[in-house]
Amino acid sequence: MAPSGRRLLHSQHGVTAVETALILPVLLFIVMMLFELARVALVVAVSHLALEQALQELRQTPAFYDTPNLEQTLSQRTAHYAWGILDASQISLQAQRFDSLLRFGGAPAEDEREDDAARRPIISVDAYVEQSFMTPLPALFGLGDQYAYRFRQVLGNLTHEPEETAP
Repeated sequence: MAPSGRRLLHSQHGVTAVETALILPVLLFIVMMLFELARVALVVAVSHLALEQALQELRQTPAFYDTPNLEQTLSQRTAHYAWGILDASQISLQAQRFDSLLRFGGAPAEDEREDDAARRPIISVDAYVEQSFMTPLPALFGLGDQYAYRFRQVLGNLTHEPEETAP
């Protein structure tokens, strides 16, 4: 026996299935994008910490500013400290050496000061990290299939005046 028109209007059979079919793709998209954003944040944080560790290790070597193949050395050390999240091919580094803090600041060569701290050599490091997304969703929305992050660090020896102790 077929249901009457009035009974068919008040029937709730299949409503849950239709609502689930409509909302499930949206929920799945949201969950996948949350995973992508969490992974991007993880890669940025680990990259930053790995670069910091590599620079601190380099800074402990005597005359670090004279290190040969500085970009390659820093790239390999950064990949080493990145816990397997990055490899050296995903990190591009550019290191610029300056013979003094004045040159880094753009002072002309004839500007010579007596300050010893201004004459210490420094290195400016630009690191560029590229990673691919885990899912194809960002590419579907025109974001491409990779993301990149840029770090900038300045490395040098800062002077420290020892505090005078009272007699």
